[in-house]
Amino acid sequence: MNGKNRKSIIASAAAALMLTAGAVSFAVGFFRNAPREDTPIGIEHREAVLPEISAEGLSAEDSSIPEKEDTSSRKDESSYPESTSDAENNSRPAYDDNSGASDTSAAVMQTEYSQDDTLPEDSQAPTSTIREAEDVTAPAKTTPDGREADREYFTTSIADGETVNDSTYFFTVTHLIEDLEAVRCDVEVNGSLFYGFAGRVHLREGENTIRVSCAYKDAENKVYRAFRDYTVYLSSPAAEIVTDLTDCEVYSPEFTFTARCDDGLEVRLNGRLISGKDSFTVTLSEGENMIKLTSGDTFLEFSVTYIPVRTLAIITDLCDCTVYTDSITFSAKAVGGNSPKLSVLVNRKALRGSDTFTAPLNEGDNTIRLLAWDDNDKTEQTEQTFTVTSLYNVDESRLPHLESINLSDDITVKGSAYTLNLEAADCDGVRLWSHNIEVICGNTVPCKWEDSSCTGYILKLHGGENPVTIRLRDNSGRQSEYSYNINCEAAEVGEEIGRIQISVNADLVGLGTLCESDSFPVLEGETGFDTVVRFLEDNGYEVSYRGSVGSRYLARISMAGRFAGGELTDKAKENLAGAGVVPNNSKDDDSLGEFDYAPGSGWMYSRNGKKPAYAMTSAVFADGERIELVFSLDMGNDLGGE
Repeated sequence: MNGKNRKSIIASAAAALMLTAGAVSFAVGFFRNAPREDTPIGIEHREAVLPEISAEGLSAEDSSIPEKEDTSSRKDESSYPESTSDAENNSRPAYDDNSGASDTSAAVMQTEYSQDDTLPEDSQAPTSTIREAEDVTAPAKTTPDGREADREYFTTSIADGETVNDSTYFFTVTHLIEDLEAVRCDVEVNGSLFYGFAGRVHLREGENTIRVSCAYKDAENKVYRAFRDYTVYLSSPAAEIVTDLTDCEVYSPEFTFTARCDDGLEVRLNGRLISGKDSFTVTLSEGENMIKLTSGDTFLEFSVTYIPVRTLAIITDLCDCTVYTDSITFSAKAVGGNSPKLSVLVNRKALRGSDTFTAPLNEGDNTIRLLAWDDNDKTEQTEQTFTVTSLYNVDESRLPHLESINLSDDITVKGSAYTLNLEAADCDGVRLWSHNIEVICGNTVPCKWEDSSCTGYILKLHGGENPVTIRLRDNSGRQSEYSYNINCEAAEVGEEIGRIQISVNADLVGLGTLCESDSFPVLEGETGFDTVVRFLEDNGYEVSYRGSVGSRYLARISMAGRFAGGELTDKAKENLAGAGVVPNNSKDDDSLGEFDYAPGSGWMYSRNGKKPAYAMTSAVFADGERIELVFSLDMGNDLGGE
């Protein structure tokens, strides 16, 4: 091969190598920059439907922010800014306050990007570096590798580990760093990701995991991401079954009872499904019969024993008694024998009826005689005689009466609860307490609270008409009865059912009215405590409380610098001195709550100018009410109102 041909072959080979390298480079670049479509597995993507409550962030439509991608390969510590390096070897707790909380179940990732870049994705922390938060108010402050970050980025109103009974769960997110712009706030519930936090999520029965993820950027377009994990349990309230069934003995195989439930009802007799609606008639077996009413996870079970009567007998609910009416209604029936018959005589006059009788009464003593016989054997007879004393001409002014009640007949309310307050007295004006009062709304309603001014009940309503009966009985046996009807407009949980006037006042420490509204919405499913907390949070305050879910009380409200300059007023000093209370000079510029300024201080509330003797969790505020939250220095004794 001559030199010329050798050079030609070498040149051709070099050209081929250059083409091959160019093709490889193009393929790599194309692969790196080619668009990708993530396929979510087991994650439901849904748009939130409510306006935001307090979280700030971009909508899911902002294409400059990716929704989610795998970042498990980010293990190089250089991906975090130098601002976190100071805590790299620091073994002190991620968050600490006077409550003794030491760990936080949050993580934060920080990196940089240019104006044209997209944000980095959520970083999943290894399981070993995510720790249970003892203090649910501890802000997000830990990097995914377990190191402590330089700042606290956000906190939420979620109480980690709490149990709620409403599937719609409201909470707020508070961003803590003013210099950072919140560009995103997403919430993941049980593996389903909701883009753009809207103030509420829906829970499933039992345990629910909630992850709150926020993204921020600073003036130099450096991006900071933080997330926190929570657990919230849902325990739905039991369905309410209304029935007249009781454990009882009967003497006839045919048995009728009523039962209903707004959530649907299944009725079984001795395990056999019974058809019907509201009213049911069944045939009993001799001996014990079990009737079971079921709605969802709620059930009621009753024992009805059928005792066949083979000898002649009279079954009646009549007894010797005194009444304040001109008639009496009772049941009576002849059983046993071959062909039992019954006659009823009232003051020697025959009374017509079948099983149920209404007897006219004379003033004074009345004799009611029940005579049973066997129509096939007239010699077989039995009888019972009763004396009923009627005082129907008694002066009505001597009957027990209602002194006051916040209910009028045929009113219309919206929502499933009505707060009933009443005061009753006998003819001499002596107060009648709850044991002399019976309130019926579907079922007998238990007394919820009782103080010097009233006896209180929470009436549970269903859509449509709700009859309410109030029976009073004085210590002499005199009785009165009042009847009302409430028309209920049903509402969905979270729907507005009324508006109230509400204010928060700290006059005794010179801070005046902290916030107020002449028209603040009350939502279906809320207690009074829920409404007050929502009002405070809507006005920028953080709320701390104590107690269990059913008996919480507001312990402290916080806002940076809002309570600076607070001092005891001359009136406050005078009140404390008169009560023999020594001020403790304890206060905080950023919060106001129990034990500040004096050992008996704390937040109290009034309702329409009165100080209730029950907690806000026992109240359901109604449309048009006036609610005031007031800071007291002496357990409410230094406040006006009844």
